[in-house]
Amino acid sequence: MTAVLGPISAALEADLRDWVRRHGIVVWLDIEGLYSGFVDRLAGLRGEEDLSYEVLAYRGSYLELMLALEPLTSGVERTRMVIHMPGFNEESVASTPVYQLYVAGARYRKALDTLVREAAAGRVRPEQIVAFLQQESLTLEGADTWLAELLDDRTGGLRAQLRSMRLTAVVEDLLTGGPLSERLTAADDRAAVWESLQAWTGLTTRWLEEALPQAVPSDKDTAFAVSSWALAVEYVHDLRRPPVNSQLEGMRDLPGPVIEACRELAAHLRERAAAFYQRTANETEARLADEVEAAQAQDLGRIDTFRFEEDKVLEAALAALEDKNWSMALEWAAARLDGDSFWLREEPSHRSAWELVQSGANLGMAITAAGPVLKVRTGLDEAVQRYVEQGAAVDRAHRHLEQRRASLLVPQLPEFETLRGRLDALRRLWREWADAWARDFNALCKAEGFLPSPSFQQRTLFEDVVRPLTREPGTTALFLVDALRFEMGEELLRTLADTASTKARLEARLAELPTVTEVGMRVLAPIAERGKLRPILSNGKIQAFATNVFQVSDLETRKRAMHERVGGATSPWLSLEDVVSRDAASLKHAIARAKLMVVYSEEIDRAGENGLGPAVFDQAMQKLRSAWRLLRDAGVRRFVFTADHGFLLLDETVREAQVHGRKIDPKRRHVFSPVAANHRGEVRVALADLGYEGLSEHLMFPETTAVFDTGRRRMSFVHGGNSLQERVIPVLTLFHRSPAGSDATRYAVSAQAREAVAGMHCLEAKVEVADQEALDFGRPQEVELTLRAVEPLEVQVELCQTRGGARLASGTLMAQVSKSFELFFRLSGPEDTRVRVGLFPQAGEAEVEPGLVDERFMVSAVQPMPMVGIELVAPPPTREWLAELPGPEVRQVFEHLALHGVLTEAEAATMLGGQRALRRFALQFETYAARVPFGVRIDVVGGVKRYIREGRENEHVDEP
Repeated sequence: MTAVLGPISAALEADLRDWVRRHGIVVWLDIEGLYSGFVDRLAGLRGEEDLSYEVLAYRGSYLELMLALEPLTSGVERTRMVIHMPGFNEESVASTPVYQLYVAGARYRKALDTLVREAAAGRVRPEQIVAFLQQESLTLEGADTWLAELLDDRTGGLRAQLRSMRLTAVVEDLLTGGPLSERLTAADDRAAVWESLQAWTGLTTRWLEEALPQAVPSDKDTAFAVSSWALAVEYVHDLRRPPVNSQLEGMRDLPGPVIEACRELAAHLRERAAAFYQRTANETEARLADEVEAAQAQDLGRIDTFRFEEDKVLEAALAALEDKNWSMALEWAAARLDGDSFWLREEPSHRSAWELVQSGANLGMAITAAGPVLKVRTGLDEAVQRYVEQGAAVDRAHRHLEQRRASLLVPQLPEFETLRGRLDALRRLWREWADAWARDFNALCKAEGFLPSPSFQQRTLFEDVVRPLTREPGTTALFLVDALRFEMGEELLRTLADTASTKARLEARLAELPTVTEVGMRVLAPIAERGKLRPILSNGKIQAFATNVFQVSDLETRKRAMHERVGGATSPWLSLEDVVSRDAASLKHAIARAKLMVVYSEEIDRAGENGLGPAVFDQAMQKLRSAWRLLRDAGVRRFVFTADHGFLLLDETVREAQVHGRKIDPKRRHVFSPVAANHRGEVRVALADLGYEGLSEHLMFPETTAVFDTGRRRMSFVHGGNSLQERVIPVLTLFHRSPAGSDATRYAVSAQAREAVAGMHCLEAKVEVADQEALDFGRPQEVELTLRAVEPLEVQVELCQTRGGARLASGTLMAQVSKSFELFFRLSGPEDTRVRVGLFPQAGEAEVEPGLVDERFMVSAVQPMPMVGIELVAPPPTREWLAELPGPEVRQVFEHLALHGVLTEAEAATMLGGQRALRRFALQFETYAARVPFGVRIDVVGGVKRYIREGRENEHVDEP
């Protein structure tokens, strides 16, 4: 066919064939009759069976046309065909016998100048196309002849080779000095390359003159010029308005194939030549000052070709947060974070800023959806349901924002001050919302009572939920999680329920008052009698709860109360830390013959009380998932997760504390009083009205989210009051109908340190299959990992963000198998030191060989919370890290620095064995220094070179 049809005609036939493939019947309206000769040639090709579809034409007789159509339209299956109708348009074809086929099929039209542009684009220079189309009379035959002559290269050579290459391959050769670059020694060869580049991209002479620095450009200069043009073309065709820069105006009229070639080159450079792309984009942007000045975020598309685009949109997103235009800010953030923004990929600080914008917009959206008031009429049960359906989403978004803020908000971020101001405003917005809901909830409690119906009470949970499960064969696991707020239970549900053969149910209950551990944890045991509780109150605190047999006051008495109620040979209680430190076999032995086993966790509450809450909440959730997985592997199929109380996450800088008498009387969110006095800004309930027998005292709370003035340091993590955040607790029940499956695949993790970015440490890692017994299609595509310090130090790891083949999900690092990724993180601890870290599998995950990083990372000292009456004595340091250094001489140098802090070059030479050894040591110094637990700098004083230790050695002995 190509021998019969010219290059323009061949392109027309290919387009026509595609229409027939998609529509079956195509009626070609050729008003000017330009294509009759072409259609006749197609009919001849069909007669020779060189076409896959029928070709029919109106040539003055409807009768002949209909007779030709009759055998093609009478069957059950439609015949693929083209019907050429010269001289007809949409109106006139309606009066012909072909109209029914026209309605049933597809109309086809093609202007000749459009056809020429599309067929010649990317094959000849744009100015050649323009010059040809300026002729007074155009014919398809003339166009075929014109393009064929331009493409005719009887001598072969470089032009013929270029015709078979892609634009991306040519530019890559020019950048890297590939085979094509080696041939560009003659002027004719250089001209052939320029001709091809202009044909592919539409590159203009004006652009070349400004982009090229010299008359005979180098290969890299050539690559820069064409790449700069391609980036500009991509920008123009992603723009929602006409460009203002005069050099960009003509780019809007480029043919489709040329535009696609430019877009393909821009995308190729972003992926394969990031440094070159960044330099090219920045230099091109510098030529477009008027475009940068005129740019508005609403005008810019989804591709941030140039840096200024991302900057403009970020400014607009911050303005949208100020204007409470949450959906607009969220749309812009999603486009950057879910897309493949080059600037976010190359500069993690920009990604951090967008993650904070997204979290802020999510909070604003949740507050808007929940509404400013509680809107409850019928009682506490309805209030709980309203909070579950809408209020919890607000608190989850608020917690996520505070967690991201703690991890990501550092001065290195773009628009730092503005961003911090917007996040501060969102804190105030959440506080206003939470205060309004708290007032409504407390007013409801005063009117309807503070104690909900029995099905919503915490005191009935054991009898209603736990005990019935223990009557089933096997062991039931009860997780008692201190301060597991309801919205955190929802998050836990999403990560655990998506498991094969699993039935999950999440319900809400109201914690007993006050919402403190000494109340909530004790009443989770079956101690209520006829719906009543008998607390023992002393010194402003509930010390225990009395039963007819004994007092429930501590872990042992709680354990006794539960065990006596469910029976069984044993009822083991294990801490969360104990569970995740064991394997499935050990756990299976521990729970043998038990109807009930209890896992108790204080991680969330402890982190909050120590001022580390938002930064480490996700790690506590991660441990809960690991413990569930291990216990399921050990044979447990029934689980209940619940809490003693929730919490409020406040900004301690916003408001003064609320005064209530002497500062020593109240706790942070509640106070017991023997007097039934009402105070402004407070609510009061008699203990008897809470179903507490034998007590005449009253319990008082702030009616908002305020805290009482206790004279102590303000805390952002508080509980004890009567807000929905503190009282609504989750009751998550999981039932697994079949035992856990097993993954026979073994994996290995490799990891190396990379340069720190925006105040965050960085490592590059990859998970690969080490040995596989399972079939490939059943193998997990992601492996759950955790990052932790190798040394036995109290080092807190904070995961910030990822780049590449991994993602963070609820604080978990999910790494794709066989894909490299970068992990950005921070380390904090009791004092400045340097530690090694490693990527380890989550407990109960697939078998994974950890990836340890040889280099050490700096730990930032964090002032611990004061502990009254306890003197902490640090164990003496050990020097196991010396074994990581090569040779006794090098070890002696760094041991001396660990002991004395300073070492002169002369002393180092003596220890190392002479000047030659010293020179070898100097060449490897950075490598050695990266493996020791303190910083080392080199200083010269008075002409004497010295090695000086920075920070202190801090290597602790493992606990027994």
